[in-house]
Amino acid sequence: MLPTPVAFRTVAFVALFAFVAGCLAAVAQAQDPIPTTPATHTLVAAGTGAVKPTPNDRKDNASIVAAVEKASAKALPLAVADARSQAQELATATGVTLGALVAVSNTSVTSGFYGPIYYGTLGTFGPGKFCGDIRTRSSTVDANGKRHYGKFRTRHLCRVPATVQRTVSLTFAIG
Repeated sequence: MLPTPVAFRTVAFVALFAFVAGCLAAVAQAQDPIPTTPATHTLVAAGTGAVKPTPNDRKDNASIVAAVEKASAKALPLAVADARSQAQELATATGVTLGALVAVSNTSVTSGFYGPIYYGTLGTFGPGKFCGDIRTRSSTVDANGKRHYGKFRTRHLCRVPATVQRTVSLTFAIG
């Protein structure tokens, strides 16, 4: 004998109720306890360092990759020094003393979906690929205003990013 629609709905309702109750119990247990120690007062400052990459051969992908990595390594200490000076300026302006360094964060620099800063340092033809083939074609407009397209032309192109930027965020204890 098959179950009646009422019995089926009852079993489905009980199962749904048990599922929701289990989810609510899991969420209640997952919440963090309230901290009992007082929060440390901190000051956060961000700094940026920018270096222009100079590859030995502007038409060789390996040379461009090496130049970008070298520029990135040079930009990091500049970013840290900039963040330290920003922190000192903030501390002086607010009348607090700068304490020990508590945390360091490497932040990413983007401007838009594929911004010129972040996208260019990864490679415009993919991650680590600064050289690749591009396809273009010419177009002309006749006397009637109709556009006519020519044949596709493929050419090899290498793009060197204008600058490599590194941004860091430093958190200091303050007193």
